Amino acid sequence: MLSTDPQLTELQQRSSLYAGPIPASQVGAVHANLFGAIDSFDELDPVDRIGSALVRHGFKTLDDIPEDVEFLLDVELWDIDDLVLRDLYVDRVERKAREFGGELLSRYRGAGIFIARVRVPGAGLRGLLAMKEVAWIDLPPVPDFAPDAGVDMVVEQLPPIAPPSEAAICIGIVDSGVTAAHPMLQGVIAGTFGVPARLGSDDEKRHGTAVAALASYGSIAQQLHQDTLRPRFRIASAKVVDARGNFDDERTIADLIEEAIRRLHAEFGCRVINVSLADIEHLVGGRPSNWAMTLDNLVRELGVIITVSAGNIIEISQRIEDEGVGIYPQYLLEDDHRLYEPASSVNSLVVGSLAHSNGLMPGEEEHADIVALTAAHHPSPFSRSGPGFGDAIKPDLVEYGGTAVWLGYNSSLSADRASCGILTLNPNYLQSLLEYRHGTSFAAPAAAFKAAVLLEEFPDRSANFIRSLMGLSTDHPEGLFDRVASKNGREHYRHAGYGVAELEFALASDDGRVVMAIEDSLHVNRFAVYEIPIPADFQTVKGTRHIKISLAFDPPVRNSRKEYLGIGMNYRLVRGKSAQEVFDRFRSWSKQEKDEAGGALTFDGQSWLCKMTPLSTMQEAGTLQVGTFVAKRDISEYGDRYYLVVRCEGKWAANLVEQQTFAVAVELWHEAQLDLYQQVAVFLNV
Repeated sequence: MLSTDPQLTELQQRSSLYAGPIPASQVGAVHANLFGAIDSFDELDPVDRIGSALVRHGFKTLDDIPEDVEFLLDVELWDIDDLVLRDLYVDRVERKAREFGGELLSRYRGAGIFIARVRVPGAGLRGLLAMKEVAWIDLPPVPDFAPDAGVDMVVEQLPPIAPPSEAAICIGIVDSGVTAAHPMLQGVIAGTFGVPARLGSDDEKRHGTAVAALASYGSIAQQLHQDTLRPRFRIASAKVVDARGNFDDERTIADLIEEAIRRLHAEFGCRVINVSLADIEHLVGGRPSNWAMTLDNLVRELGVIITVSAGNIIEISQRIEDEGVGIYPQYLLEDDHRLYEPASSVNSLVVGSLAHSNGLMPGEEEHADIVALTAAHHPSPFSRSGPGFGDAIKPDLVEYGGTAVWLGYNSSLSADRASCGILTLNPNYLQSLLEYRHGTSFAAPAAAFKAAVLLEEFPDRSANFIRSLMGLSTDHPEGLFDRVASKNGREHYRHAGYGVAELEFALASDDGRVVMAIEDSLHVNRFAVYEIPIPADFQTVKGTRHIKISLAFDPPVRNSRKEYLGIGMNYRLVRGKSAQEVFDRFRSWSKQEKDEAGGALTFDGQSWLCKMTPLSTMQEAGTLQVGTFVAKRDISEYGDRYYLVVRCEGKWAANLVEQQTFAVAVELWHEAQLDLYQQVAVFLNV
């Protein structure tokens, strides 16, 4: 697009040369590379300058714009380097606004962006749309977050607290300690200790208390609107960093973390443990760290569920000032912004962060230089991205950990405001009981809370079972795709893993959605075949149908080996074949059998294999593998039984491990309102 007359003149001159005779010294026309890439060009009409938000509100043409209705608008001007022209453009916009009784409220120019915020009647909007200095015009972002009134609550205003019972699940927090005397943690803290002991247990870093609160309460903001505060889970805290956030110099991180987790498990019965700490010196990419390997081996040995924060991007303000806010969210996927260790842990649930809002505060409508990067469900501007070790899908999932806004007036990306954070407890409770915090550190305990809810419902089940249900319940919020372009279907997995866990989808089936799950074990280099009933209505009723699979296992690991995982597992969903055919297709055939049969059994074509999203090649590097098969047409030709084949592959641990435990969960869901549960129950005779 051309924003100045000189640029247009130059294009016209080049166009004349292109249309003229071909010089003897050239093979093609002058400027052929330029014009060969252009389909057509024309001047912008006023309607071409109408932004998407205006269109969504019904203002698609000039005739749709009422003359007397007042509009608050962002007028994006052509971003040019000439300082005199920039001032002239803004002056022209201001004069045009005043001509119609409007006003210029503010202006902002950053790298790649030049905005004037105006308030004008509809007639003024029409006038502005006709200006050649204008690139386009749209409604500005609207604040979608109001700080909770409870943030200023004092002790005397606190609702009564009903602490969890002594029989409640205890979540372990490996962090900076906890302020156990906080009034809102009354009856919540089961125990505290330091590793090493000389650290004590108090939260000098002012981090662990905020993390622990979210693990216990789930949502502080929702609790404040209840007559009684009801923290759901008890907390045991292991302090492993000092007041500066540093680990002990005399011991390795792996040693400290292992002692902390073993004590949390042995002394307090913790089966869910949150680690919202990261090593900012080491990115995930090469071999997994000793810290990550320690977590993986403890998950396998102790049967615990460990949630780990993805890590935060510490400083990006200079980049945004130099290159503009348009680099979001692409910069999140750069190599320098990969996950921090220990997020290479394959057996842990690594948790990234989504924005809960656009981060704007009420009353900021007139400030063009306060720029929202996100809307709700977009990747948080600080959340680090995958993939994980071996290109595994990591983070495994995401929760809501806050956002950040660009403050043009001081050239900084800021998240230190109430509208950008998640409400939690303030360790310095004498100053204020509550505060807003942002970061993946505060997304991870939300996942730990959900894991504990599932464990509460299924107390005798394994960590693999809980992880498989967590995976089965995940989904990507629609809003994520408004901001994340997903080339080849991969980018949104790098930002958000398998998505946000929705507990109601994991806790139980309902009439129209059936969940089936099993725990099992397999000998190395063997496979298991599970029959999945496919009700007649699921096959034939018009609409989109889904079969979702979630496999979780906890292999032994060694980072001194070329292959980190000692055991590999994967699954395939087969349709249109008998159980015997499936068994014959996947079993090992002796040479004599192959010779007699003319080769091992194969299936013609690919219709027998249900294509999963994401592809199996993306899933299989991880120990939590979640995929969905979607069919939009009648599938009755494939019968009323599908077969799930789960395979166990021996790697370096093939001679060391006899069996590998795992859990697999399956969900059937049809968009039509069908009574699937009853049909499946009859089929299974339950």
